[in-house]
Amino acid sequence: MKSYGEFCALARGLDVIGDRWTMLVVRELLIGPSRYADLHRSLPGIATNLLAQRLRSLEEAGVVRCEELAAPVSARVYSLTDWGRGLQAPLVEIARWAVPMMHTGAGKDHHQGRWMVFAIMALFPEPEMLRAGEQFPIVTVRVDVDGASLLVTSDASGVTATVTSADTTAGVTVTGTSDEVFAVLSRRDGDTSTARVTGSPTDIRRFRQLTELALTAPAR
Repeated sequence: MKSYGEFCALARGLDVIGDRWTMLVVRELLIGPSRYADLHRSLPGIATNLLAQRLRSLEEAGVVRCEELAAPVSARVYSLTDWGRGLQAPLVEIARWAVPMMHTGAGKDHHQGRWMVFAIMALFPEPEMLRAGEQFPIVTVRVDVDGASLLVTSDASGVTATVTSADTTAGVTVTGTSDEVFAVLSRRDGDTSTARVTGSPTDIRRFRQLTELALTAPAR
């Protein structure tokens, strides 16, 4: 990318991450370290040479590192450096700003279950953002969505989401398409989402308490 040539922190930041696809590469690596083939598969529409170029630029800037895994894996794995992980907070804030644009549904857009990890980061507030008297319920939720399984954990420290396996045990299981799952987590359609929610009555009640804390919930 050509430099803006400005002595400004924003301009210099955009010199590094302002190119098309770059922030989506960072999104994937915030979800977790990835091999090149996995990154390419998770970014439908990006040309393989362009992905290689973006990764090289991010490595040179100190945002991304690449490690060679020893046999029997024998693969190159990309991950964010400590400095690169500092992009999580600003990218989550951009996603929060854009959440209203999700309410029209997926339409013909690509959708992948793993992207819900980032959506969950944006949907739920940080602990310091809670109002007086509010607290996160203690509950675990496995989300089975578009070929991926995610584990959502809610406790006093906040809400986290990670990619997990389909046999992970959790108090609540939510199953549906990306659009359906986003609707139930965000309370976009109130309690009318067609996502399937199963679990004990106690855990489902706690899950409902969690979704009431979503920044998109009507009560907020």
